[in-house]
Amino acid sequence: MKKIIVPVLTVVVVVVLLGGSIFGMLSVQEKHREAQKKKAGPRDTAIPVQTGHVSRDRIDEILTFNGDIQAMQTVDIQPKISGRLATLAIEGDIPVAEGTRVKKGQRIATIDDREWKAQLENARAAMAAATAALAVSKADVLNSEAGLSNAKANVEQQRAARQSSSAALTSALAARTDKERELTRQKNLLEKQATTQQNYDQAETAANQARAEVDRAEAAEKAAEAQVRSAEAAILQAEAGIERCKASVQQAEAALQQAEAALRQAEVNFSETILYSPMDGVVSKKLVDPGAMVSPTTAIVTIMAMDAVKVLLSVPVNHLPRVNPGTTRARLRTVSLPGEMLACSINKVYPAIDLATRTAQVEILLDNAPDERGNYRLKPGMYATVEVLIESRDNVVAIDTSLPIRNLDKRIVYVVEGDKVRAVDAKLGIHFANKVEVLSGLQEGDEVVVVGQHRLTDGASIRKIEGNNLSLQNAK
Repeated sequence: MKKIIVPVLTVVVVVVLLGGSIFGMLSVQEKHREAQKKKAGPRDTAIPVQTGHVSRDRIDEILTFNGDIQAMQTVDIQPKISGRLATLAIEGDIPVAEGTRVKKGQRIATIDDREWKAQLENARAAMAAATAALAVSKADVLNSEAGLSNAKANVEQQRAARQSSSAALTSALAARTDKERELTRQKNLLEKQATTQQNYDQAETAANQARAEVDRAEAAEKAAEAQVRSAEAAILQAEAGIERCKASVQQAEAALQQAEAALRQAEVNFSETILYSPMDGVVSKKLVDPGAMVSPTTAIVTIMAMDAVKVLLSVPVNHLPRVNPGTTRARLRTVSLPGEMLACSINKVYPAIDLATRTAQVEILLDNAPDERGNYRLKPGMYATVEVLIESRDNVVAIDTSLPIRNLDKRIVYVVEGDKVRAVDAKLGIHFANKVEVLSGLQEGDEVVVVGQHRLTDGASIRKIEGNNLSLQNAK
């Protein structure tokens, strides 16, 4: 029994000693903390911030786009004919080179015209020959028509002669009948011995003469009918001749039209040996030199119209209703003109929407008159940044864009109320640069936290710190 009691007492003594040591250590630590609190004084839980007052300002809603400056028109001068480039110079034999200014309708190049001039002379000769051939064909028609008139007159004459022959035949037939009747009477009388042989012989002779006269009249009538048929055949031949002549006239007229077309083409080709500028502009590229062979696929020079330039912007469709040609203002800057802002305006909104980007092309125009040395400030190919003024509002309640804190779908601004703050959900409108319009939630003159708001919660205590830059790490 004693062997069991001794170890137990030992354990109890050790536990008591260990508990006393722990209690003593905790007492010392508590006294140390109390001493530290008395030394430091009461703890300050207020959050240091800087404040400002809500005021009114002008807010311009501006969209910024990037684009390239482009010439209003760019034309490659190419000949319509093939040949050797004879000259490349404007009036006064001034060589055409990059930077040369040209006017609309001004000669800038010529092509060797000897071949085309020869073709033009050939076409003129062919035209003269075709004109002469047509005149001959028309004269043949006139001659044939005159022949037809003569043939018709001859037919009338022959028909008159046939009528005369018919009348003579009728008369001869009547005379033959009378003579034959007299012959018969004389024969009857002679048989009765009531007349003489002489009278009978005379009657027979007269009858034979009448028969002969009838034969001659019939022959004359047949001859007259033959003459009539011949004259009528001559009319048919004359009419056929007229038709042939008219066909020849049509052929000659067709040949003349072909000759006229060939002449016009030759004149056009000859005129194309001189190349003119289609617009006022500046030569941006010279691609060939005099002496080179050129063809309709050869570009000789490139001309750009640069007195005005354009910039194309890709504007999202949701902004298009507020972009109005002629009234929407913009300004442009480019790294090539540092420090300069050029005023411009929207000239055109293209009608089609790009299905891939859902944007529309908006065109801006800028005047680009050259200086006294002929240099242009804006050159096609320059990179440009354009700021488009979508909307402008004056005298609106505005705050810095850095003040609101996004919390889900809310924009929290802390309004100062004494030494505490109240979280306000501000409804915001348009913004530009570092200013944003306040539609509701704040009033002009409200004191708000401008630095340190990210450490605040609704109802938090604050301590105002003066100055422009607040170091929260060093604030006490």
